[in-house]
Amino acid sequence: MKKYTTLLFIMLFFVANAQTKSAFNRDNISLLPKPSSLEFNEGEFQFVANTKIIQQDPSQQKAINYLKGLFSKAAGYHLAVSKSKKSGAVIFEKTAGLKNGGYTLAINPKGITVKASEETGYFNAVQTLRQLLPKEIESKTIQKMRWAVPAVVVKDEPRFAWRGMHMDFSRHFFDIDEVKTFLDYMALYKLNTYHMHLTDDQGWRIEIKKYPLLTEKGAWRIPNNQDTICMDRAKENKLYTIDERKFKMIDGERKYGGFFTQEQIKEIVAYATERCITVVPEIDMPGHFKSAIDNYPFLSCDEKSGWDTVFTYPTCLGKPTTYEFMKNVLAEVIPLFPAEYVHIGGDEVNIKSWEKCPHCQKAIKENGLKNEHELQSFFNRDIEQFLKSKGKKFLGWDEIVEGGLTKEATVMWWRGWRPEAPKKAAENGNDVVITTTDVYYFDYLNEGTKLERIYNYEPIPKDFTAAEANNVLGVQANLWAETIPSFTRLEYQAFPRILALAENAWAPKENKDFKAFNQRVEKQYDRLDVLDVHYYIPAVEGLDKEIAFVDQTAVNLKLAYPLEGTKIYYTLDGTVPTQKSLLYKEPFMVKDTATIKARSYRGDLFNDLKTTKVIRKNYIASVHANTTEKGLKKWVVKGTFKKVEDIKTPTTSDYTKVSSIELGDLKDEKDFSIIYQGYFNAEKDGIYEFETRSDGGNLLFIGDEIVVDNGGYHGPRKKYAKVALKKGVHPIKIHYKASANPKMIDVWYTLQGEELKPLTSAVTLF
Repeated sequence: MKKYTTLLFIMLFFVANAQTKSAFNRDNISLLPKPSSLEFNEGEFQFVANTKIIQQDPSQQKAINYLKGLFSKAAGYHLAVSKSKKSGAVIFEKTAGLKNGGYTLAINPKGITVKASEETGYFNAVQTLRQLLPKEIESKTIQKMRWAVPAVVVKDEPRFAWRGMHMDFSRHFFDIDEVKTFLDYMALYKLNTYHMHLTDDQGWRIEIKKYPLLTEKGAWRIPNNQDTICMDRAKENKLYTIDERKFKMIDGERKYGGFFTQEQIKEIVAYATERCITVVPEIDMPGHFKSAIDNYPFLSCDEKSGWDTVFTYPTCLGKPTTYEFMKNVLAEVIPLFPAEYVHIGGDEVNIKSWEKCPHCQKAIKENGLKNEHELQSFFNRDIEQFLKSKGKKFLGWDEIVEGGLTKEATVMWWRGWRPEAPKKAAENGNDVVITTTDVYYFDYLNEGTKLERIYNYEPIPKDFTAAEANNVLGVQANLWAETIPSFTRLEYQAFPRILALAENAWAPKENKDFKAFNQRVEKQYDRLDVLDVHYYIPAVEGLDKEIAFVDQTAVNLKLAYPLEGTKIYYTLDGTVPTQKSLLYKEPFMVKDTATIKARSYRGDLFNDLKTTKVIRKNYIASVHANTTEKGLKKWVVKGTFKKVEDIKTPTTSDYTKVSSIELGDLKDEKDFSIIYQGYFNAEKDGIYEFETRSDGGNLLFIGDEIVVDNGGYHGPRKKYAKVALKKGVHPIKIHYKASANPKMIDVWYTLQGEELKPLTSAVTLF
């Protein structure tokens, strides 16, 4: 009996010892954003039903509530809170000297210690703990499993104070439950500022009791072009489906819309506050105000509402009633939002109305203003003083810089092409939030603004001094909703790019490694699956252009990047591919005209549809050229042409020989056209692709046939076409009609499926 007792003791010893050994593979742990310091130790801590939480200060309450909520929902554990320290507990301790949002998290087999100096630090520590827990902690139903976390020591603090996400409710509306879900996503990745764009031309989304028509009528619209674009796309992509619950019959018409009551706004703010997220409201003024002017026409210069060539007519800044209206609206908005900032927009204002308005011109004259930009600044300062009297700070888009700023105004830099705006603001001592179109407009397609580009972006401009850099509050990404009609589509646009934003906002800029970051991102997908997030998966490549063939051609598809579990399905008959369609395994041959549609799937997740046509071409025979001299003839013709089609190839000999196609010194000229002529040398029989990039308009001919039609009057634009050429030389011409401000004329070529190369003397004959 004794030997069995000894054996049992040895077995229990090894079992107990094994429980202190970490069962975690550190390579499988993904923390986003990356903490300042992460140290792995031996062992793990396991949460059980009677695990205690030790609270020592009221500032720890939000973090404790969130931790309790996670376990209550996913594990069925109702973790008790105590004030007495004990082993095997989660202890929250207050410590002095840590940065706001900073914390330390120490986990060992005997317990967990969380230290911070204020409530956001504790809350951020819980989010790190959340990511260390099994992904099932995100479940909405009880899961039977071990709830263990690895023994680690994390020391962490944020780079920026403002770590923001924006949602546009005007173009398409999102309801209160969708807002709460998004706030939970933000909390997971330590984002702390939620910008609600509540009013714009397309809809007014917040109840104002003094002006009930703003929501009775201004919150509802007959479906517009943004709605119809989404409806059309929804035929092949359900992510663009508009929720029928957001339509209702009003006065016999089917209208789209929705709004938040003031009580719902309070509920959203309270929900965010419990997650240490500040909600910043935006009431866009004095432009983008059509939804208000429609119903209160006295706000405009001529009591008319509508669209000019690009933007709507703004409010009149020469009438006292405009200022009174704005302040009455803000007087109801301000008490709903504890945030120190109120965003007044101020972007894309159509000042042409003010140039003709006698009220505005009178205001400019009486107040000693130079122009309409200063009139807007005069309005801004008046609103700023009103906000200041209510204890709030004035925040606007970077256009508010143009007419001058007070020292207290805060600027959101969105126009990446206007770097002088944030520079001027920072030089003036104004705080700046970086939210540029360059990388932080998440309504732009993922293929255009890729994850790597966002991750590697340094938000503080290079020309900022150290003092000016200190005026950068942080970063924010925006989700403008013109073509985001559903919350699922919003998730698709936001994820995984929100992870790169979070890391930009939190982690130091030094020692960036996209490969390592992307590995952590890939490990987050399983967690996002549990959260039921429809994140973006790699797109199908190979169908971005028409595919041409003479007898037959191989179609080669691939994913934009590898992601485990992602597969390509395609069709050849123009139908939308499902997971029951053809599974792509290797290049396939096409011998007839067809419409190919392809889509990537990862489980139930899918990407946007990719489509192209396969077209048959007949070979164009080569010609004999009485030259072996390389290059092209170039004529510059002065004068104006109505359209590029009117340009004729000169027969004169006043041309110059050139080796490439470019504007060069002609960028400073006006009223001219360029003609290039020569021979293109096709190195072998094949499908050749030609692409032109120009402003103003151009045509590319092979012989007398127009191959690339990039005509019309336009800004910089590229167009391509494919043609089947026999080996040898082929007459080529390029006609270019310059725009009012000439910028470019470039011509590129390649064999189908290969990289484009500039058309130069390497492949042309003079």
